Amino acid sequence: MPIDASVTDLTADEKSRRAAEAVGYHRVHPDTYLVGREKVREYAIASQFTDPRFFDLEAARAAGYADLVAPPMLVSVAGVVANRHLFDDGVVGYGASQLIQADESMTYHQPVVAGHELTVHVHVDKYRQVGGFDMVTIRNEIYSQDDEHLVTFSTTLIGGTPDDTVDIGEVAANVVMHGVMAS
Repeated sequence: MPIDASVTDLTADEKSRRAAEAVGYHRVHPDTYLVGREKVREYAIASQFTDPRFFDLEAARAAGYADLVAPPMLVSVAGVVANRHLFDDGVVGYGASQLIQADESMTYHQPVVAGHELTVHVHVDKYRQVGGFDMVTIRNEIYSQDDEHLVTFSTTLIGGTPDDTVDIGEVAANVVMHGVMAS
C-alpha cells in the first residue's frame, strides 16, 4: 500500500503531534504469518546460524521441539509486516523511510517453530522528544494459532531533526556507508 500523499506533506510539528497521539494505540494485525520450514532454513543461512535445530528436523525433535526451531530474529519479519500500517496510514505521522531504528529488545516466552501461525498485536507504548528528535516505542506481542504467547519485542524509532532541514534518510545512508566508495 503506498503512503498517502497527505502523510508525506505533514509538517514536523504535525508528525510529532501524531506520534505523541499514537501512544496507547493497539491493533491486532488481520493477517497471520505462517512459519515454514524452508523460511526457517533460509533465514538461518542468511543469518549465518549453524545450529542443526534450524535445519535438521530429527535434530530439532531430538532436542524436544515439534519442528524446526526459528532463528531468534525471524519473528521480526512478521513484526515489520504487522507494523507497516503504522507508517503507510500515518498513525505515527512518519513514513517508514523517515525513521531510524534506535534499539530493539526481544523476550521469548516460548520457542517459535515451523508450523506456528503467528498473530501480531501491535502497540504504540511511548513517545518522547530528545534533542528535537521524536522517539516512538512500538511493542509487538506475538501469539501462536493456539493463543500461546511466544514473543514480546519492542523497537524504538527516531524521526525528525532539530531544525527539520536535514533528510534523516540521507544522514543514515552516510553513517552506514561511511568510508565506502561507490564503484
